[in-house]
Amino acid sequence: MSARVMSMIRPIFSAAVMLGVTLLISGCEQEKVSQIEWQLPLEKPEDLHAGQNHDAVPEWAVLRNGHAEFIWLEKATTRRHSTTVALGGAAELNGWDIRLLGLASGLRVQNRAFLNDENVHNPAAFVEVSRDGKGYYRGWLYQKFPELFGMDNPGWKVWLKDITFRPPSETEGKAGSLSSAG
Repeated sequence: MSARVMSMIRPIFSAAVMLGVTLLISGCEQEKVSQIEWQLPLEKPEDLHAGQNHDAVPEWAVLRNGHAEFIWLEKATTRRHSTTVALGGAAELNGWDIRLLGLASGLRVQNRAFLNDENVHNPAAFVEVSRDGKGYYRGWLYQKFPELFGMDNPGWKVWLKDITFRPPSETEGKAGSLSSAG
């Protein structure tokens, strides 16, 4: 190459190198910005249970006939315990009290309201868990999703294992048919 060509190429090469360095630096800065945005805490998702009145158990849940089996995990020993509670009843385990207040065979949420949908297989139990008179949890426990919601304190975890529904007794059915016919 001639000296004349080299003198023309050198400024172009220098400009290209400077442009490349500038783009590289700005690319790194953009990456830093995206990393910072990525590291920002995520917004807490809307809790569908938050809008519910946890003091009121839906009437349809109280009218179900059955019982629920709960599994208790003692975290310090990883020992599991089981309790079965009839609807409206309570059980005690190592100072913990659990009351079964309602049952659902197909619990779903629509417009912030809990519904029992027989077309949905999502068994759930409305419970109240307390110890020494202090309430620790009041709300739904889901059989299919035990890790969602529920009581989880440093020493214990409780979840719903199974629900058994019983048909209404014959006397209840006859009384209902007589009142609806008359």
